[in-house]
Amino acid sequence: MGRPRIKVIETAIEPDKVEKLEKEKLSLSEESEGKIEDEAKAAKKVSGRPKKQKTRSSRYKHLIDLIDKSKVYDLSEAIDLIKKTASTKFDSTLEIHLNLSIDPSKSDQQIRKAINLPHGSGKSIKILVFGGDTKKLTKLGSIIGTEATIEQINKGQIKAEKIVATPEWVPKLASAAKVLGPKGLMPNPKSGTISKDPEKVVESLQSGMVEIKSEKSPILHNVIGKTSFSKEQLEENIKSLISEVRKSKPESVKKDLIKSAYLTSTMSPSIKVDLTSLK
Repeated sequence: MGRPRIKVIETAIEPDKVEKLEKEKLSLSEESEGKIEDEAKAAKKVSGRPKKQKTRSSRYKHLIDLIDKSKVYDLSEAIDLIKKTASTKFDSTLEIHLNLSIDPSKSDQQIRKAINLPHGSGKSIKILVFGGDTKKLTKLGSIIGTEATIEQINKGQIKAEKIVATPEWVPKLASAAKVLGPKGLMPNPKSGTISKDPEKVVESLQSGMVEIKSEKSPILHNVIGKTSFSKEQLEENIKSLISEVRKSKPESVKKDLIKSAYLTSTMSPSIKVDLTSLK
């Protein structure tokens, strides 16, 4: 047997068809390049512009030098230092920030309750009240809520830091829940802002009742007074708040509830506090 014969068939493409194919090839190439450019632009939008570093004032930089960031301060030392670093021209607000051993995504590990600080918070707040004795509430400095007020709230017009309501008004306020809920202003029995005696709640709020509430991150922030308070008043307020937080420890949390604590005043750096000194 000899070698198998292979028959070669030559085909010819007309010149106009060749030109058409070349144009299609070029078009596809340009389209691909365009897609790559679009993807690059989209990636740039997602990444966003690089964040600018915060520029600190010379005052703030001086205050940082007064604090040893590697040190955990005893409560007494921390209060002395926080008073020293409170160099604003106004009476600074003192806050405590607690990092908690909770899982905020679990409903049984959320913390929310109303407490009374022994010496108050030093902060005057605007309180909107639905229901109760209008004359008494007006004397207490409250804003009286009406159905027209609810309409204003739904339009985003909120002129209060706390909202108190009688049980009868709660169903009416349900329409504003989408606005008030995310802002933490919706009256709630756990925070003591739903009551048959709103006058008493307003008096408590004005005299120092504060709400302790864990956030989506396992952190709790609270005002505990003014830097003009005496050292003893601040110590008592802080220890009272810490005691109430520890009492609120969820049963499902087996570790120590408070992982770390920091004190800070308005426009000043934070100071880490030794947890053993908070008992």
